[in-house]
Amino acid sequence: MKRLGIYYATACYRDEQGSYYTSPGLGLYLDTMVKLFPFQIVLLAPVTTRSLTHLKYPLPEERVTVYELPYFETFLGAVKVRRALIQRLRGFSTERVDVMWLRYPAAYATELWRLSHKEGYPTFYEAVVDTVGLFETEGYGNSVVRWLALRVAQWHESEMRYISRSTPTFAVAQSLARKIGEQCEWIPSSTLTESDFFVRPDVAMHQPVQILYVGSLEPRKSVETLLEAAALLKDQEVCVELNIVGDGPDRERLQLLAGHLLGTVGCRFHGYIANRERLRELYRSADVFVLPSLSEGFPRVIFEAMAHGVPVVATAVSGIPDLVHHEHSGLLVPVRNPKALAEAIRRLIQDESLRHHIIEQGYAVARQHTVDSYLRRVVAFVKERTGVDLCEP
Repeated sequence: MKRLGIYYATACYRDEQGSYYTSPGLGLYLDTMVKLFPFQIVLLAPVTTRSLTHLKYPLPEERVTVYELPYFETFLGAVKVRRALIQRLRGFSTERVDVMWLRYPAAYATELWRLSHKEGYPTFYEAVVDTVGLFETEGYGNSVVRWLALRVAQWHESEMRYISRSTPTFAVAQSLARKIGEQCEWIPSSTLTESDFFVRPDVAMHQPVQILYVGSLEPRKSVETLLEAAALLKDQEVCVELNIVGDGPDRERLQLLAGHLLGTVGCRFHGYIANRERLRELYRSADVFVLPSLSEGFPRVIFEAMAHGVPVVATAVSGIPDLVHHEHSGLLVPVRNPKALAEAIRRLIQDESLRHHIIEQGYAVARQHTVDSYLRRVVAFVKERTGVDLCEP
């Protein structure tokens, strides 16, 4: 039986009984791989014994083992445990895998890339974030720390371009694939399952119109643009209500801004929702999905909205225009433009024909990009580019 090593640098929680839990996205990938394919999986993961709200998805016990790394979840956290982390990564030579799946960016993943060359097993990369583009979009001003961080990101990007010349690489966004090089393929990731599809003919038939955002609450997500757009709609007597799902460093600031712009009944902050069924309920009750980000890889939440029949309004950045085509499968707006965002939301509310078309095309896009189809494409990519057939005994 073949063995696939995976290093995403996504953390796991280990309870007192020795069971592991991780993020919903990674957990679903592992669950689906076990159901679809016969190979074994060795997951290299930073492990904590402290229960955390975002690490609640149980890892499958069948054919999945965890190679524990020192715990971290941020770049700075990885720097703090650098020595122990690198030592542990180099110690992976005692594990025997047939191929290694690395993610860019993931802390010190190049240690495993070098190890694979030394030990003689193939490696492939998945690029998920344009870190340099993120800095350029957000701006870094005169901060010495941010300037240094940008330089580090630029160095890692050049390293990734170099690695991709000899190592099979795919990216979640076409723009990122082009940036890495012509040899880099495009495979958009997805976590959609059949239970995520909720077919309905129309939305926005009752007031207040429910607007949904799902994502982290941090500067690059620009949630304040959505709050300002909702305030403009309120001034135009368009009755809307915001549902903000997620958590992060900007939550308190955004809650204060929402209270100032919309009052106590115009916006609800739901926090991080680990329960997938509860999240589905919010998608099913939503009328418009909005993602006002400054930078993204390809956000899987857009697929989730499409699968639930929620028309999408998003910024035309990074990988979003790859699959959200303006006035076809969604509406695209410029970044940091509350007026344009408010107008796009108003159009969807008032233009029934446009709304129906976008809902229909959204379903079609989502159907083409399920978690099953994504993982089958990855396994086919591995066979074609590395010569390793993971489905062979």
